[in-house]
Amino acid sequence: MSKALSREEAIKAIAGDDPRPLLVLRECKVCNGTDEALLKGGVDNEKTFLLARWFHCVKLPVDVMEEDHPFHNAFTIDPPEHLFVCSIDGTNHDPLESDTSRVKLWKSLKGLIAAEYKGKADSSVKKIASIIDKLDVVDERHLDVVAKRNAILEKEGPKSRKLAKFDKQINKCEAEREKLHNAIEKATQLELKRQANAKEIAAASKDNAL
Repeated sequence: MSKALSREEAIKAIAGDDPRPLLVLRECKVCNGTDEALLKGGVDNEKTFLLARWFHCVKLPVDVMEEDHPFHNAFTIDPPEHLFVCSIDGTNHDPLESDTSRVKLWKSLKGLIAAEYKGKADSSVKKIASIIDKLDVVDERHLDVVAKRNAILEKEGPKSRKLAKFDKQINKCEAEREKLHNAIEKATQLELKRQANAKEIAAASKDNAL
């Protein structure tokens, strides 16, 4: 028989080995609030997805509301919130609801990023958004070139001399895509303050030992 963990134990179990702050969502029997607030796609929610890159995102099932569910006590208010953000030790807890405005959601996410990470999320988000715009252009060009190559292949066969030109363009697009994906990865690499502090403590201990 399952047993509800304490809040501290539940948060620790949900966090696992991931050092990033938590963004926890729960499914609901009577509404689709979490998906509507956070997971809905579209241009208007692009900033949400970008900010969420600095979180360990966890979605819990409906039965987390059962009193004997191991993670039941992770939700601390009555009625229980649909989603919340917090540090991996449970501090900085900010309960959010399905009808939370995007502006409030972004403020909550950025507030915890500022508390947990070195560097500024806003500048990183703007940089990532700019890179994604460039990636969209390259993706459209790639699709166009592939379509033209397929048309030539169908019309003239695999021995057509025209294919080499399209292959070269496709390879160029793929190289550009890889470069842009690497740039996005680099832009997301804000250092966690906890990790930075751990490094400083380790370095200080090493110096003292010497």
